[in-house]
Amino acid sequence: MAERATPAAMAPEAAAPEGAIRRRVSVIIPARDEGAAMGALVRAVLAQQRARGTEVEVIVVDDGSRDDTGARAAAAAGARVLRLASGPGGGNPAAARNRGAAIATGDPLVFLDADCRPAEGWLAALLAAHDAGAVAVGGALELPAGLSVSARCDYYCGWYHVHARRPAGPVVSHPPGNLSVRRAAFRSTAGFTEQQPIAYAHEELAWQAALQRAGHHIQFEPRAVVYHHNRPGFGNLLRRNYRWAYSAIESKATSGAARWAGIYRHPRLLVAASAPLGVAQAFYITWCWVRARSWEPVLLFPAILAARCAYAVGMAAGGVRWIRGGAVDRRPRWE
Repeated sequence: MAERATPAAMAPEAAAPEGAIRRRVSVIIPARDEGAAMGALVRAVLAQQRARGTEVEVIVVDDGSRDDTGARAAAAAGARVLRLASGPGGGNPAAARNRGAAIATGDPLVFLDADCRPAEGWLAALLAAHDAGAVAVGGALELPAGLSVSARCDYYCGWYHVHARRPAGPVVSHPPGNLSVRRAAFRSTAGFTEQQPIAYAHEELAWQAALQRAGHHIQFEPRAVVYHHNRPGFGNLLRRNYRWAYSAIESKATSGAARWAGIYRHPRLLVAASAPLGVAQAFYITWCWVRARSWEPVLLFPAILAARCAYAVGMAAGGVRWIRGGAVDRRPRWE
């Protein structure tokens, strides 16, 4: 990854003649066992190139799927498919994103999760933010219609800082499900962290911290909306929160890319206080949604509290493993 960002590479492209391709954008979608929805997702992304002079390169990285994800992506006209072999513990979304970025020819690189669906104007909003000078742009993750109660709760637990009612502005970090970055800037970093357990929850923090140390910022753009289809099931809700938390202390303490980053300099204190912090987080999440004039999380507070209790258990378990110098390249045991 030796390519470096230069002022010329970071500047908006010059105007092109009518009908000419002014820019190519690469949309990278890591996917594992997402065959049922893959064709519709590829078509929705390609529909974003209606903007004059924009060509969209869709790269689907089949991360060791056990279904027909790769075949369905290949059948969708216009998609490139890269197939990865599944490791002993399953897929690795960080590695899938890195492999997709390595073969991408567009600029910027747009990372999109396979369980997201872009709204109209999503890509145009990302590109407008880049053209205004942002090197990295994070879009909004919105709640789609028709989700189960458990899936809605999972949404509220995860995306309380990145919804469309939050104002635009710089942020410390942004999840990779709806994230765009200039290609040269991304390749000047080590990319997504592929080592477990970070690869499955906080894989973006290290390279985003590297960008900010280089003087760039991450711009949140609420008009760049995708709808995130969280999976149903109360067990999934608890497991997902546990998994998020398992590498939280390790990843945030080493990268510094976190809100209230100072507290992660005291990992033993965080482990000791994990239970009350989980309860406090449940109230904080609910307050964030009330401030955004979304009232359903108030009704779902018991489920949110249960999810954050699972988060507290994961943070304690993962924190103890890391403090004691436990095995690396290991997933959370509660999958």
